[in-house]
Amino acid sequence: VVGRCFKTLGIEMDFYPLDPMDHLIFPNFRIEIPADLDEYIARLQDRYPLEKDNIKEFFQDFIKLYRATFNNEKSQIIDKYKDQTYGEMLDAFFKSEELKMILAGQWGYIGLPPTRASAIAMCQMMINYLKDGAFSPAGGTQEFANAIFKKFIDFGGHVMLSSIAKKILLNGNSVKGIKLQDGKEIPSGLVVSNIDARQTFFDLLEGKLDPPFVKKVEGMRESCSFFLLYLGVGGEIDLSKLKRGFYHTATDASTMGKEWLYISVPTKICPTLAPSNKQIISVVVYLNKVTYKNVPDWKFFKESMTLSTINRLELYIPDLKKYIEVIESATPKTLERYTSNTNGAAYGWEVSVDQMWENRLPQKTPIENLYLTGHWTKPGPGICAVVSSGWSVANLIMENWR
Repeated sequence: VVGRCFKTLGIEMDFYPLDPMDHLIFPNFRIEIPADLDEYIARLQDRYPLEKDNIKEFFQDFIKLYRATFNNEKSQIIDKYKDQTYGEMLDAFFKSEELKMILAGQWGYIGLPPTRASAIAMCQMMINYLKDGAFSPAGGTQEFANAIFKKFIDFGGHVMLSSIAKKILLNGNSVKGIKLQDGKEIPSGLVVSNIDARQTFFDLLEGKLDPPFVKKVEGMRESCSFFLLYLGVGGEIDLSKLKRGFYHTATDASTMGKEWLYISVPTKICPTLAPSNKQIISVVVYLNKVTYKNVPDWKFFKESMTLSTINRLELYIPDLKKYIEVIESATPKTLERYTSNTNGAAYGWEVSVDQMWENRLPQKTPIENLYLTGHWTKPGPGICAVVSSGWSVANLIMENWR
């Protein structure tokens, strides 16, 4: 999806292919996830011969479901799974707890465990990676945004940084522009918002919304947040045991919602991200909402999470603390400050059954010529999904403005 969009727009960017795509590390076993669908299916069938036919049938449905999500017409496969959690889908196909744990092991990419996540949401994420491959931007993630920024400027666009939008201005029920914090007004007959949908509708809009729509938005739930840790390490430290992927604490399929770490060493992929003989360790820690709902002291929370996460890393890299030269970390409060997402939501709305597919906020809003894009609307969270969201809303706008 990303590659096709970039090629069409003429955006130049180098990517490093990631194969294996991931590693899944559980307390009692581990497995490597290849970046190829057919190879993944074959490996699973070899590992679980008693589930061979079930694996085949599962992925047949998964691929059909994935293809159907690109078509807005009514579909039997969509009807079959739109009201199912991913956990229910797995239970319908498999008996092996270990196999179900593997197939659910990457749920961190959508932010909701299989017992609650929509089967459609998990399908969109997994098949996209397995069919198109997994890639990392050369030069780091920031270069991804930089490449889009550059092409936008090349096309004649104008970007205003550090300029807070305070109001979406209306003429009746139609947008007429935006007002910035400094009072400057920018006239426009079209506005596209990718910020927290609650802020779009409840903070920025001058006009009134229909009560049923207000009730819907008020009742929606944002996704989980994360604790992020970045370490700069020096010296002759061996990081070979830190495989890129998810480090789970779950011991069976029913406990997949327990805390996990996602660990990567970006300098293994792109050594120029750090000075010579230095390396970067990146850790994402899943946080259940209860963990950060009422934090009395965020400074203490940040310090304790930093220490406990480093201690967990030392289970794989003994004496890691001796090599650490730089520490940067972020809590849900940090993410909220930088993104303005409610409670630091990492993925917009959570991808539960009642908030996916037709239940997600549409890109075309009740306000004329106000559109949504990103993970607060369709299709859902993740880089590929939000690129797809931007692409589809651009085409929707072009259709309506012809």
